[in-house]
Amino acid sequence: MPVRGAGLDDLLGASPAQVRVITAALGLFGEYGVAGTSLQMIADAMGVTKAAVYHQFKTKDEIVIATADHELVTLEAAVEDAEAVPGSVEARRVLLRQLVDFSVRNRAQVRAWQGDPAMMRVLAKHEPFSRLTRRMFALLADDDSETDWSIPAAMLAAAITAVGQPALAALDPTLLWERVFHYACRLLDLHD
Repeated sequence: MPVRGAGLDDLLGASPAQVRVITAALGLFGEYGVAGTSLQMIADAMGVTKAAVYHQFKTKDEIVIATADHELVTLEAAVEDAEAVPGSVEARRVLLRQLVDFSVRNRAQVRAWQGDPAMMRVLAKHEPFSRLTRRMFALLADDDSETDWSIPAAMLAAAITAVGQPALAALDPTLLWERVFHYACRLLDLHD
């Protein structure tokens, strides 16, 4: 099931120069992580000076937030689709399909997001990310009490983000999608 959302060319509120920085940063974050990526590396990837990068974003944290905001557009669309579906079981299934689809299509970014403590530190303080995460967990859980959904949600996140593991890199995307969706459904007691 395709996930709708903005491409980098459609990034809301970003200038063309900022989109170039975000594009370069996404690739580098996926390869080296946030902590392993310097502003100089981003500038070199773009073929510009570090000052040109600073002109667009004052800190690396601002770049991290901008890359996350791009991905949040797609994830928010998936949450909205699920929220529009009557019935909690079907809503969970709709959201789960789209989360797995997003993860399989964006393996490098998923690996960067989940496997990078620096990325998670910045995103944990970013209210739009926190708010969207709460909405996703509310849809995926049977109820919204934190103790009931925190462990299954953490296990589900681990299952879905496993798509970024190097051992799975050569796996056919369709097969990977089917298997991850199957195991994610089992975690939520859904029939796939």
